[in-house]
Amino acid sequence: MTSPHPEPRPWRLKTHTMLPGERTVTVVDRNGMPVWWPNLFHAYELRNAGRSYATQKRTMSAIVAAFNWAEGRDIDIEARIASFEYLDYADTKSLQALLKLNVASERKGSRRAVGNGYWDARCRGVRDYVRWRAGEAMQRLMRPEAPDAPAMLYRMAGDGLERFEETLLSGIGNDNETETMGLDESQRASLLEAIVPGSPTNPFEKRHQFRNFALILSIYEMGARNGETLGLKREDLHLYGDAPSIEIHRRHNDPKDPRSRPPATKTKARLLPISAALADVLGTWLTDHRSNVSVYPNAGPCPYVFLSERGRPIASNTVERIFVALRKVEGIPPWLTAHKLRHTFNDRFSELIDTLPEDVLRPAIEARMRNFLNGWSPTSEQGENYRRRFVRTKAHELLSKLQNLSALGAARS
Repeated sequence: MTSPHPEPRPWRLKTHTMLPGERTVTVVDRNGMPVWWPNLFHAYELRNAGRSYATQKRTMSAIVAAFNWAEGRDIDIEARIASFEYLDYADTKSLQALLKLNVASERKGSRRAVGNGYWDARCRGVRDYVRWRAGEAMQRLMRPEAPDAPAMLYRMAGDGLERFEETLLSGIGNDNETETMGLDESQRASLLEAIVPGSPTNPFEKRHQFRNFALILSIYEMGARNGETLGLKREDLHLYGDAPSIEIHRRHNDPKDPRSRPPATKTKARLLPISAALADVLGTWLTDHRSNVSVYPNAGPCPYVFLSERGRPIASNTVERIFVALRKVEGIPPWLTAHKLRHTFNDRFSELIDTLPEDVLRPAIEARMRNFLNGWSPTSEQGENYRRRFVRTKAHELLSKLQNLSALGAARS
C-alpha cells in the first residue's frame, strides 16, 4: 500500500476476492492505488476481527464518503486528527447529513435516504475510524494524569474527540417500532401450518418442502441469525440421546464455503439445546431427504446441513425467496423475514419468563440468559431491542385492567 497522498483525493471502494469464499474491499484513490490508513483500519479492526463482508463494505463505504465529503470542502481529515482539531458542530452535522444518503442513489442524482438504523451504523463506522486514528496520535502524549502541558493537551484532545462523537451520533431517530416486532400468536400459527410438508397452505415445491420445513423450524426454535443457520455443518448437530443440541460456530473466511456471499456469524459461538421435535425433523432431513441425489446431487461430500438443488450450500438469496413465498400465505404478515423470527424467539422467551413465579429469575439473571441464547456478550443491552412487543403487550394488558377498575368505580358511584 502507498502512503497517503499529501493532497485530499476522491476515493472509492474496490471489491475483490482474497481467498476462496472470502470477498473483501480495498479503498483506492482516483488512480486505483490503495490508500494507507483506511486500509490498515479495515484490515486490523474489521477483516481480522471477523466482521461480515456486508459490515466491512458498509463501514468502509461510509469512511470513503466522509473523505470525499471532506475533499469537496478542502478539509484534510488526517491532518485534523493528527492536530486534535476535529470538525466543528456545523461541519459534523453536514457530514452526518451526507452519511444519510444512499451512495448508489447519490451517484445517480436521486439522493435517496437510507433507514435510520443503516444511517446510525454508517455514522458509527466513521466515528470508529476517527477514534482509532486519534488513539494512535494521542499515544504519543504523556499520561493523562501528569501535571504538565502534554497531559493538558491529552485531556483537551479527548474532550474534543468526545464532542465530535456525540455530535455525529446525535439526532438520529429510531425506525418505526413495529418494524422490530416478532410474530403474534395468530401469525405464528399460520407460519407453522404453512411450513409443514403437505399442508394446504404450503407454498413450496413438493421436492423442497421438507428442506424448507427443517430450515424455517430451526430458525424459529433456536432464535439464531440467518447466517448462523446457513453456516451449520453436519458435525455441529448432536441429534441423538437425552439432550440433543446444536453448536453455533464462527467460521470467518471458511475456505470450504463456495458461496459468493458466505453467511456470517456475528455473535458468539455457543451450544444450544434443541427440542426432541426439532432433532427429529433435522434427523429426518439428513437421512431421508438431503441424501436424495435426484433432488440434491453431490450432497454427500458437502459438509453443510442445508443445500440448494445443485447440492451446494444454500445461499442467502435462496432463503430470501423462501420468505417471499411465505409472505404470500394468508395470515403471514408482509414484513416477515428470517430476522423477524429472531424477534419472535425473544418474544416467546419473554412470555415463558412471565409464566414463572415471581423472583424465580431476577432481571439480571434473565438478561444474562437471554444474552447467552442470542450469542451476545454477558453485559449486552441488545435484549431490550427484542423485548418491545412483549413490553408493549404487557403495558396494554395493565392499561386495560386499570381502565376496567376505573369503569367499575364509576359504576358503583
